[in-house]
Amino acid sequence: MPALLPPRELRQRFVAEATAKFARNVPDFVRLQQLIAARGGHFVNDHGAIRTADPQLAALFVRAARVLGLHRDRDYLFPAKRLRSFDLQVPGDDAQAFKIFVSEVDLPAFPPPVAALIRDDCAAQAAAVDHTAFIAQIGKAEAAGGLAEAEARAFIRHFCEVLMARSGPPLQRATLDSVAAESGEAASALALGPDFNHVTVDVTAAGFGGIEAMAAAMQAAGLVLLPAIQGAPGSMLRQTATMAATMATPVIEADGSAGSASTEKQFVEIIERGQARDADGAVLWTDDGQPRTYRHFLAANAEQIFGAAATRSRPPPRG
Repeated sequence: MPALLPPRELRQRFVAEATAKFARNVPDFVRLQQLIAARGGHFVNDHGAIRTADPQLAALFVRAARVLGLHRDRDYLFPAKRLRSFDLQVPGDDAQAFKIFVSEVDLPAFPPPVAALIRDDCAAQAAAVDHTAFIAQIGKAEAAGGLAEAEARAFIRHFCEVLMARSGPPLQRATLDSVAAESGEAASALALGPDFNHVTVDVTAAGFGGIEAMAAAMQAAGLVLLPAIQGAPGSMLRQTATMAATMATPVIEADGSAGSASTEKQFVEIIERGQARDADGAVLWTDDGQPRTYRHFLAANAEQIFGAAATRSRPPPRG
């Protein structure tokens, strides 16, 4: 019987492939990697994030992530953004372990006609792809605790290139505009599909003394960041991000013709994790007396980070 690759190895391969895919699509990320390398630092991907409007896809994503050793942990609500979120974490206290932040479009929060448009788009995407072999691979990993080499390669490839993608027809412009009028963040979710809308660089590993220094270096290199760093100095979590570039996204116009819409979809986040605290605000330590690093997320921070990729309704180009 061939040796099985365990969750840790599968997770490492997934992170490498998904990050490489992200780099192909996000020039700001490549520029930031070059900046880090020039300083002698190294890139550590703290977490990636996806947004999806399809509950069935979200459920399949969670099941696939368990093969990587990632399990659903905490929930976060963002009613102003029409999103609800949760994180996928490696069990335990390792704050440096890779995480995924999943945001679901909150369909009941939309007017029923807009929610119907979203569901139609999700159905069109689902009908365009076959996950049968992928689901079978998940079942084998669940039963055996890992996957053999050939199946592992196929599993990671499908995860990154098929599950994390828009696989069906382009968005209807009417859907994009109707959703954008309610939530720019949800509109960006539909435009991109369930790919990483951001990856997150660990400030300390990158070789910077703090998030202010890294943000300043990024701005000096020409990267455009959110107006403010989220999280006060000394708090458990501090974050900021580049602004997503405006990109042309294929759409279907009202008359059925092919068109193009301007959308904001992918950006790069930087993160500085501080010492964890309990519910009373007391700092937490590990059993061997080391500071326990905070490994979750803060809704107040994330709500502002969401704005880095928010597509607002715009008129179609003339001519």
